[in-house]
Amino acid sequence: MKRILLSQLFIGLLLIGFACEKAPDNRAEAASSEKVSAAIEQPNIDAKVTLVKYSDYQCPACKYFVPFEHQLKEDFGDDINIVVKNFPLSMHPYAHVAARSSEAARKQGKYQEMHDMIFEGQEMWSRGNAETIFIGYAQTLGLNVEQFKQDMNSADMNRIVMDDRREGRELGVASTPTFFINGDKIESNPSTYPAFKALVEEYMD
Repeated sequence: MKRILLSQLFIGLLLIGFACEKAPDNRAEAASSEKVSAAIEQPNIDAKVTLVKYSDYQCPACKYFVPFEHQLKEDFGDDINIVVKNFPLSMHPYAHVAARSSEAARKQGKYQEMHDMIFEGQEMWSRGNAETIFIGYAQTLGLNVEQFKQDMNSADMNRIVMDDRREGRELGVASTPTFFINGDKIESNPSTYPAFKALVEEYMD
């Protein structure tokens, strides 16, 4: 049993040691607090902390951090805003349609539910048939499926995704997930939830 647990821990550490990377873009500017702050949505104007994540739905490392985000919201409540930005990488063939699907669900008030379902099913739809699977998720969530199908492949959803990606590139994002806390880029993602929580707490004062 100890051997199994140690093996699982080692795999987890390996996962955190990598990020899904795209080819570096020499035109990307270094991140600055001013530029990130301008890009952040503020659902709660009284929140002490805003955590922004540039994310790729097909990236295993991005999936790893989703439970961290949920726990942070539980622990800090209205003191934290969590904003997810789309940053699909060309190395992942289904990441773009996944991002468009989440935005299509947002139009019907089910963004977070679709976001979570897409990450939960990552291993399945990453093997193919992604669009059909996402339509199935829409049915499960009780969305207007015909509207969802139109939206997921619409120019409007594509524009939202590409605007997020362009914004990320301007901020120096080169891999996923990339996090910003109150405009400060996290250079090395904490590998455990306690470490991530402690980092966030530094910005709560």
